[in-house]
Amino acid sequence: MAIMDFGTVRGFGGEEGIDLFFPLTQTGFKEAVKKQLKARWNPERRCWTVVPKYARTDVLGLCERIRKLLYSCAPEEWPAAVDRFGGFACATRRYEVKVGAGGIRIRLPDGHAFDYVLKKKVQAAFFDRDARAWLIPAFACGDPRISKILTRIVSEDKDIFRRALEQYEDRSIKGTLITKDTTPGDMGVNDGAKVFASHAFLSVADPHVPNKPVQAWPFKVASFEELEGEESEGPEVRLSYMDPDEGYLAVRKRQAQPEDERLPLLDLLNANAKWASKRG
Repeated sequence: MAIMDFGTVRGFGGEEGIDLFFPLTQTGFKEAVKKQLKARWNPERRCWTVVPKYARTDVLGLCERIRKLLYSCAPEEWPAAVDRFGGFACATRRYEVKVGAGGIRIRLPDGHAFDYVLKKKVQAAFFDRDARAWLIPAFACGDPRISKILTRIVSEDKDIFRRALEQYEDRSIKGTLITKDTTPGDMGVNDGAKVFASHAFLSVADPHVPNKPVQAWPFKVASFEELEGEESEGPEVRLSYMDPDEGYLAVRKRQAQPEDERLPLLDLLNANAKWASKRG
């Protein structure tokens, strides 16, 4: 997992050294990290490595210095754009959009029409073969084609998510939430709460639901009852499928959170074959 993610620039590692990956088109930033942070080229990993102690800072300080260097290489209006759109995230696995201090990272389905546009029309766009994503530096994000691409991604992402969930609106599932190694509170499960499940959970709790490319399946906890006794595996809960539009916003909000701050998804081990589904 990246310890810093600025859209086109990501860092991996720790106090012993941070590997920075960014597109060759960000030449201004490359020169800045070489000069000001003593970065060295790592030919094996094909990245620039910064050792915090040589830059006379720690990891947190280095993260902030990199952010400032990226903004110094970006258009004047770019920090305001990041403040406005930096929290955006897609609700399906078919797309990825990350807006950060370095620019925008865009991942599209293979063969998408915009692959051609980015390859042939946006000269500064760089395709990262490892991440399977397009990296567009901040200085190139003012291209009007970029805003059109983002608008269409949002529309397609929402449409795919809605079509995945709309047939389950007004339905609910009920059963024992197995909590052997954790507690309901650790998973955010309490009466009236919004919770999120993986398809692995649904493959047991509601097995007729096909695997769709959504980041998470959103539910509301319609009822919650603690079961007493030594044989109890956990509380009995009823989970209502969320309205597609409300669920779309909820999943986007969850995906925008740092990974280590998200509540865990309900998963395979949290359900058994005794779950039942019904309308209402």
